[in-house]
Amino acid sequence: MKRFLYISLVLLIALSFTAGCANMPLTGGSKKKKAKVSERTLYSQVPESMRADVKEAEFDLQEAKRNLKLAKEKVKIGKFKKELGNLQKKGADYELKTAEKILEEKELAVEVAKLEAIDNANLGDKIDNIKKIAKVKSKKLGAEADAIEAMADYTTTTIEVKQLNKKIEKMEAKIPK
Repeated sequence: MKRFLYISLVLLIALSFTAGCANMPLTGGSKKKKAKVSERTLYSQVPESMRADVKEAEFDLQEAKRNLKLAKEKVKIGKFKKELGNLQKKGADYELKTAEKILEEKELAVEVAKLEAIDNANLGDKIDNIKKIAKVKSKKLGAEADAIEAMADYTTTTIEVKQLNKKIEKMEAKIPK
């Protein structure tokens, strides 16, 4: 008996919830649609001579939409220009690093030439001379490799800068002046 009462109570509660929801519309959009349809119908009955303010407001709305679109494009261009500036700085840093490594390589080449001249003149200890020459040549090769790597980074960054410049120019060409 308790079981029967419990099931009946649950069913009664469930029915009361569904009965309350049955009278409510499923979406609130139907009232809006009706209002919009009736607004259009009513507006179509307004004489043409009284529509000037509406047409002016619609024109202003379209102009505001165009201005918004234009402003968004300018923001995009600004972001690309900021990225361009970052790339240009990065490129300049790579160019500086390349120049520093080439300078280091040339300084080491001078040092190697001096050490080889000393060795060829049979001055100093032959074993020490050979070890010093090998050590400096090794540093020179490391500096040369670093210079090549920095030059490659500089070259690729320069290409990226040119590509981004073209992209910005195309975008700016689309914007009315």
